[in-house]
Amino acid sequence: MTYTTGRSASPGITSGKAFIYAEQDLAFSTVQIENTEAEQTRLKEAFDNSKAELDEIKNSLTGDLGEEFGHIFRAQMTMIEDDEFYEEIIDAISSGKICAEAALDQIFSGYADMFSSLGEDDYNRQRLLDLTDVYKRILRNLLGLESSDLSAVPAGSVIVAKDLMPSDTALMNRDNVSGMITEKGGVTSHVAILAKSLGIPAAVGVSSIVASAKSGNEILLDTLEIDEAKIWISPALEEKKQFEKKVAGYKNKLKQLEEVKGLEAVTTDGKKIELSANIGSLADLESAINYGAHGVGLLRTEFFFLDTPTLPDEDKQFRFYKTIAEKLNPGMVIIRTLDIGGDKEVKCLDLPKEDNPFLGFRGIRVCLEYRNIFKTQLRAVLRAAACGNVKVMFPMVADVTELRAAKELIAECCSELAAEKLDFNPDLETGVMVETPAAVIISDILTEECDFISMGTNDLTQYVLCTDRINEKVSEYYRMFSPAIFRAIKAAADNAHKNGKWAGICGELGGIPAAIPVLIGLGIDELSMTGQMLPEAVSIIRSVSYNYCKETAEELLKLKTEDEIKSFLQKKTLN
Repeated sequence: MTYTTGRSASPGITSGKAFIYAEQDLAFSTVQIENTEAEQTRLKEAFDNSKAELDEIKNSLTGDLGEEFGHIFRAQMTMIEDDEFYEEIIDAISSGKICAEAALDQIFSGYADMFSSLGEDDYNRQRLLDLTDVYKRILRNLLGLESSDLSAVPAGSVIVAKDLMPSDTALMNRDNVSGMITEKGGVTSHVAILAKSLGIPAAVGVSSIVASAKSGNEILLDTLEIDEAKIWISPALEEKKQFEKKVAGYKNKLKQLEEVKGLEAVTTDGKKIELSANIGSLADLESAINYGAHGVGLLRTEFFFLDTPTLPDEDKQFRFYKTIAEKLNPGMVIIRTLDIGGDKEVKCLDLPKEDNPFLGFRGIRVCLEYRNIFKTQLRAVLRAAACGNVKVMFPMVADVTELRAAKELIAECCSELAAEKLDFNPDLETGVMVETPAAVIISDILTEECDFISMGTNDLTQYVLCTDRINEKVSEYYRMFSPAIFRAIKAAADNAHKNGKWAGICGELGGIPAAIPVLIGLGIDELSMTGQMLPEAVSIIRSVSYNYCKETAEELLKLKTEDEIKSFLQKKTLN
């Protein structure tokens, strides 16, 4: 028996047979050629085939899991449609009289060296993963090889790999995968995102797992703890018995969660917490409703803009928002206005390239620059607000002048809609996403002029701790349970309450079971999370008192490190 540990990337407990996933052999020989036109034709065919494959993958993910997951492949589509990248390879074929494979490798190597030489905290360095995936896809098509995706993985498999590219996992037979383990990757990687959305237990950062396991070995995988994943390879009988007991307990818990699905989230002493879902599409909405959602705390709207060469018009947006509002009425729907920039590029807007886009032109800054686009969206939201309990929320606010400017545009839109005799709600409630340190510090000022705040803890953690959350090199510094984050949450919630406003959380932290009582104790009134987490959140809230939550929060605020906090929360969960 071998026992090892890693980081929990998707919670659960499972067992199965190891399926060792090795990278495809893409070796080739550099060949000098005379007929450069023929090689250029081969390259074009490989690019065309690669584009078609990526489009199929993107559509498959979007249809199954919603727009958020189709976004994983939009960056790759942008790369493969880059005329400059393509022309550089064409020129390399012509000037060097080399085969298309060698030309592709030459240009790719140049970009790879450039990205690798960037600082560890440079956003563009992270594009290397997508570029490598694109390079391998084009090269495979040039070599005439079949795709080596995980569509044929046997039932009951625990996938074991050094790393998994986005395309490796996109078309896998999800029904046959019971778990995923990788040596590389972080808890915010695409593997973690996909595994969570599918409810597949996953561990990342598991050292030497590929060398330790052989295909067919029995694997026990436990990722139920807050951060640590536990893995047994070819376990002894006693370990299997203990594991089976834990599995039985977990299955019993899942049955109990079915019984509370859709019930109100009220503590034992009567404190009601609003529970909502994070969605980005109608598919997400249907899934959330199936898990008992009565409202939406975060409707991401950027996916309307990410995959189209033209801007979505007002009526298209209105129909989408109206459908969601009517399905959930009287439950609330909080629509976050366009949040692009950073890691989200759009075809229909020629945004400037930036050295550090996460600190650049994104969120509310983009909206206020492109006012016509912003007003089109605000008009659609105002009209939808006449059809249900709709609110609007602005992302990446760092100054009250940004909130005021957005509200002035709402007033303009109201005047226009009234003149056009269109139905709308002039009393639309406005909120601010608290995801910058500035928003925390001035949350007292902001909540004087808005109706609510919702904390995006993913970006808040990134900015408070100065840690790029998609940079695996510094993933250990992305400390979701840092004392700084909990203190920031309390400060913002306290300031909202002083002004008679409510405070919510729509980031990942809000959907972590062990953290829920603490967040309530810190003053959070509303929690928004992925739909599948809602039943457990209901169960937790209905099993604790508000006094317990406040006492637990007070204890946590005395702790000084993330490890102390994780240990504290783990003990509270076990008790």
